[in-house]
Parts: sequence; structure tokens; C-alpha cells
Amino acid sequence: MKGVFALNNLNDITYFHGDLEFTDYVNLKAKEMGLIDIGVTGIESCDIDLTILLQMFSPIVVSYRFMRSQCQQPYRSIKSENGFMFVFRQFFDHLYISVNGDGEEDEPFLLRKLETLHYILMFLYGEAIHAEVKPSRLSERRQRWGYISVLLANWMNLYHKEQVFLCESLERLRAKQMLSTRAVNLLEIGLGKLKASVDQYSQHALLLVGTKILAQYSSGTDELHASDILRIILLVQCIFPVEHSLQGDATTLKSSSLSSDSGGYKYYSAVQTPTSSPVVPRAVQLISDTLLPSTADISFSYSGSWSDIDVEFSRSIRVAARKKPDAYNCEDDYQKTPVFLLGGESECTPAVVHCLHIMDGVVVVIVSKNDRDKMPALIHQALTSLLNMIDEKEISQIEYLDKLLKQILKHKKKSSSAVPERVWRYLQAGREAMSSIDFRASPAVQAKLTDKLQSSLEAVLWALRGLFRVLYVLPDTPQCTNLEPLYSIQCLFRSNLSDFKDHLIAKAKKNTNMITYAELCPGLKHFIYIDRNAHHLISPSLESSKIAPGLKEQVWVAMQQARQHLKNGCFKVRWHQGAVQFSYYVWFEDGSGNPLPADSSAGDLLTEPGILAGDFYRALKQKLFAERANSVMCYELLCIHDSSVPAEVVAEQCQKLTTKLWGSPASSPISLLFNVLR
Repeated sequence: MKGVFALNNLNDITYFHGDLEFTDYVNLKAKEMGLIDIGVTGIESCDIDLTILLQMFSPIVVSYRFMRSQCQQPYRSIKSENGFMFVFRQFFDHLYISVNGDGEEDEPFLLRKLETLHYILMFLYGEAIHAEVKPSRLSERRQRWGYISVLLANWMNLYHKEQVFLCESLERLRAKQMLSTRAVNLLEIGLGKLKASVDQYSQHALLLVGTKILAQYSSGTDELHASDILRIILLVQCIFPVEHSLQGDATTLKSSSLSSDSGGYKYYSAVQTPTSSPVVPRAVQLISDTLLPSTADISFSYSGSWSDIDVEFSRSIRVAARKKPDAYNCEDDYQKTPVFLLGGESECTPAVVHCLHIMDGVVVVIVSKNDRDKMPALIHQALTSLLNMIDEKEISQIEYLDKLLKQILKHKKKSSSAVPERVWRYLQAGREAMSSIDFRASPAVQAKLTDKLQSSLEAVLWALRGLFRVLYVLPDTPQCTNLEPLYSIQCLFRSNLSDFKDHLIAKAKKNTNMITYAELCPGLKHFIYIDRNAHHLISPSLESSKIAPGLKEQVWVAMQQARQHLKNGCFKVRWHQGAVQFSYYVWFEDGSGNPLPADSSAGDLLTEPGILAGDFYRALKQKLFAERANSVMCYELLCIHDSSVPAEVVAEQCQKLTTKLWGSPASSPISLLFNVLR
């Protein structure tokens, strides 16, 4: 029994999804309270009236907002006597609530789900989520919410199956050197072809095999942040789902096409909704058949579980596009989707992700972005500063905001004529209101935000979001008219990689062989090693039939438990559970490989450890090492040993293991770890 929904600062539900058990429960309670009569209104069990949902949850929402605004002590979670768990996460003026009534999800996972949902929305809609997530038309809203729900459900599915999503890291396919070199060269050629003919701003290229990276190439000086790559992998898994995972039987692999001759479904960008509906997938059609009149504010749920949404629904619900759906369907094996890069220094940078299907489980991804356009970063910085001031009711950043608004207004002549004139008027009026503040006055007098100034800042907030939406969300992506370069790139990759298909499938199934490490470290059952500077993971596959029964479940539980210790500031943990023992370490080094001591009081950061909801490890380094954080190296290691292995042997094996993984004893990042283990 699970549900999740988001509310804006006006307590309007902007997104909702719940499974059938949850919607049945809510409708039953609403009927008992006399709020609805299912037999009379015609509301199906899979539908929820959002007004009634808000009415039922409003006491909790009002209580949360009071505790946050008046007491500065907001709830993290509430657990009721009947076992229901409510988890809250606030992102400025958006409140996300996750509900679990069957005990299958604990508080840390529910919090991670909410954070991931928010960043999925930011990835799709940037700073326009306030307007784009909940379209006014009911049919568009259903399609868009369905699209978001599929992305979230796919993330949950991958989180419970793939170590890269569990650890929020990247895994490189450890293929033959010759193949890796060839793949990089192919990406360079493919990127050049696309840049010369289709998209002049193409900068980054990835060759994905399932959820693993075979090769990566960038034509510029910067690189994609690991969090953006992970979100792109999630998107690719929704666009080109593999019906039988590459981790499974290689003989049964069949990648589902985006549009089949038997009436398959097309994929459209998340930020678009067709004015004339395309072929509606079965799951959505069943819902649409039971719609109430358009004046009703009804949501929907899916009858399956969150983690087991069937392949057809996952494949076919990819809808949403606002206009000209054909602009996104140049060819069944090619799709492009506008997104917003969030990781590193990107700051909500508009980008286009070109996805080209090569063969079973193998996809080329090319990302384009215009680095010369500084407006997205300016708007993002201004909004962050503005929302901080409104949220904290103080004006410490007012001068910084004024500087940003001045730079934004300079771009008026260069901006699209589609920007309403009132947007610029509100921005100018906001600057004039801020200029009336006497910064020379006593800090105590100027510390608080007055009602008049807050009203002006809220108008600026509306204008900045509207400006971002008009410039970067509403414009149509140009239609693909020249398909020849795409066919050329696809044929280039297929002709060069077809002979390696079996090798790629085998490596995707078993990328790292545990046997080698078991011989080096007797008693070692499994390990996860992550270089948290680039977020690269090395770990044996858990899909082999030869692994010990229950080992995968132990790994998942151990990593989740270790993360809670890390969040609380504990960087080294060892514990026993039955016949196994777990060792978890996070350590830091300077650029020369010298160990750096870490203060355990630096824990309890707001976000969960990971990178999808913000780079936890970067924030941790900044909290621990302040100015020199950028030069600090961070590493993470989880080991599972047989319980009979003595602690000192575990220490020695951890040293051997990281030395082997690092590749050179002279530069092994193990010195501090070895000391603390002893």
C-alpha cells in the first residue's frame, strides 16, 4: 500500500500516484466519512478525487507547515498506530509526501524516493516544474503523471536490481582494450557526424550496454557529471527497455522497439503533450475510459506494484509532448528528448539527449548543450537566492539577487520575442523595490523580510519561472528532417560491434569476476568499491547462479545500513549478522595520496548518501575540508566476509583488495584505511 504526492505552497496537489491498495483504502475512508459515494458518482477504485485526498491529508500538511515555519522543527516522518508511515521532504515551495501502509518500505528509502522524484522532475522540466507537472487539461495531466510515474517506477525497479542504482554510481564495462579503444573512436566519429548535420551543439557521447558504460567521449573540456549520466541511463531504460535483462539468459534477449508494426507505441518528450492524442497505451486507455467530466480533479493509480510495473505499461506510457509529436519520431530506433542537466556546475542547463538504438541492450547516447547561453545559470542562481530569502524570511542575499537580476535584464534584447512584456516589468519592479532598501542601516533592522518586499519578491519569482519556461521549456525542438546521418551512425556502430555482441552480453552479465578476488582474499564473499571522485564502481556481479543464496539481499541490506551510519558521521563500521560479517569504510586523501582525518561531527547532512538528489559526497567534503574540498579524494568500500575471518585478517585483505583495484601499490589509497582497521 504505497502512495506519493507533491504539493505547492498553495496546498494544491501537483502530482500524485498510488497503487491500487492505497487508492482503495483512501476511497473507502472517504466513503466512510461521507465525502464520496462510489456507487453514485461513478468513481472507479483506481481513481482518486484530488480535492478529497487533500481534504483527508490537510491536517498533516497544515501541521507540517506550522512546525516548519513557526517552530523551525519540521517533521521528517510520522508513524501512526495502524502502521502507516508518512515521510516528508521540502524543496523550497514544493512539499513531497510519501505514504507506506504495508511496511515494505522504511523511512530512508521513502525519503530517497521523494528526493529522486524531485530531481526527476527537475531533469525533465527544469525550473518550470511549478507549471509543467500539472497541466490544466485533465487528459494531458494523466499522460504526464503517467510518464513521471513510469520513470519513478523504473528507478525503483533498478534500485532493487542493479548495484549502480543502489550505490548511485557508474560502472564501466571491463571489455577488451581493443574493443574499448574502438568504441571511443566510434563515439568520436558519431559525435562529429551528428554535430555537422543534425545538432551543432553536440558535445558528449556515451555507449551504453544495459546500465553499464562501454565508452565515453567528450569534445569539450568539461564532462558530464555522474548524476546526469545516471539519470540519462534511467531515461534510456524507459525509451529502449530490454524485455529480458542483459543480466539474464543471453539467448532470450530481445530489445523492445519504440514503435512496432503490430501497433506499438511512440515515445514523446516529457515536456510536450500532443494536441491531438497519439495511440493511447492499454493501461492509459483503461483509465481514460472511466474519466469523469473534465471539471473533476481526478488522478489515477496503477493496479500493479511500484517495483513490478509490467513491461507493456513501461514501454507504452511514454507520452507527453505538447505539440507536433512527429518532431520526436524520426525513426523507431532514434529518439531525442530535451532535459536539464543538474550535476556538478551545470545549474539546470538545457540539453538534448539523442538516443540511438544499436542492438540488444546497446544504445548510443549523444548529449548536446549550448555553453554560450548563460541565461539558464543566471535564472537558476537568482531563483535559488530568491527562494532562500522567501523561505527564511530574511534579506541577506538581496544585493546578490539584485546583481543577478541586472545581468538578466541585460539579455532582454537578445531574448525571444515570445517573452511577455510583463515578465520584464515584474523583474524591473523587483529591482526597484530592492533598491529602496538602505543597506547602510543597522543589520538588525534590515535582517527581516517585510510584507511589502516579500510581495515584490514573489512577483519576481513568478517572472523568473515564467521566463525560464518561455525560453527553455515551451519552444518546440526542431523536427529531424535529415535522417541520413542517423542511419550512417547506426550502421557504423552495428558493423563495428556486431562481432562483439556475445562478448558484450557476457560482460554485461558478469563484468567483474569474483573468483580472482576470492583467491586473493580467502573468506571474502563480496565487495563494493567506489571511487567517489568520479563515482565509478567496481563490484562482482550478483546475477550469477553460483553466488551464495541470500547474498544479494545481504548486500542490499548492508549498503542501506552502512549509509545511515555514514549520514550520521560514522566513516568506519564493522558488524556481524549470522554467518557473515560486514566492513564499511569511507576515507579521504589529498592529491598526493596522504590520508586526511575526518571529523565524525560532520554527519547528519540533509540528503541521503548518493548523487541523484545532489552530490552527498561533495557536500560532505565541503563540510569536512572547506576551502580545499575540491582537491580532496574520497573512496568508499563495503566488504562481506565469512564470520570466521579474524578482524586483523579483514584489515590485511582490505589493503590487498584496494591495492589490486587501484592498480598500483605505490599509489594505493589505502593507508588511512589500513591504519583505522588495525
